[in-house]
Amino acid sequence: MKILCSNCGLRYDPAVNSGICPHCGRYNEAPPEAFAPQTEEEAEPEYDEDPELWAPPAPVRRRVSRPALVLFILFLAVFAVECVAFPLVTRATKAGQAQAAYVPEAATESAAQNEAFAFGPAGRQVLVGEAQRLGGIRGTEEGAEVVRVWCEVDKEQDYRSDWAADAFLQAGDIYYPAIQTYDLEKFYPELAAEALDPYAFQSASMDEGWLYFLVPEGAAGHTLWLQCQTLDRSYDISETAMTGIALTVTEGSVSGE
Repeated sequence: MKILCSNCGLRYDPAVNSGICPHCGRYNEAPPEAFAPQTEEEAEPEYDEDPELWAPPAPVRRRVSRPALVLFILFLAVFAVECVAFPLVTRATKAGQAQAAYVPEAATESAAQNEAFAFGPAGRQVLVGEAQRLGGIRGTEEGAEVVRVWCEVDKEQDYRSDWAADAFLQAGDIYYPAIQTYDLEKFYPELAAEALDPYAFQSASMDEGWLYFLVPEGAAGHTLWLQCQTLDRSYDISETAMTGIALTVTEGSVSGE
């Protein structure tokens, strides 16, 4: 049997808590029959007739404040701009660096065949000698021929790493790079024995040998160009100078061909 609490007005079974209300802690006097055991039919729910009094509280809905929402939207906008703008800025920076390192026009000067001239930042003495046309070289493509140029490079006192050298042969309007010594050793070992690597122009030791070029057969107007590239502290090209030597090409031959 349940009684009504005189303090909070809620019903409870005094037999369970010895007359103490479990809702507010008030002790209430109850008749003796209230402590008698009850059948299942007599048992009543612990809440009042109105079930809403004991309904679980509704979950609290957290509302996002307006300043926090504005900051979140601003963060998303900045993040989107960063995602789009950063690659564009990076590409533009790289393009600017490439443009800054590009030398649009090289300073050119001329020298005479079979006469020594100064080359490189230290004015190293170089002599360009005989030029030969080698026909029928094994493995040469049809319609192409090998032209070689003899060069002598004087000794330099100190080695400098602030510049680089290269060699090209102009035939008509086209510039052809020198055949690498590695390729000569692999395909033409008989030519590699007296070959001169373009690196020899920037080394410190005295050197001499042939520069080899593969050009169209019968091309006329050959000019040897020695290129001097001045490097900055980052080893990027800051200046380029070209020395051109007009060549008189004669017929030559290689033993064993």
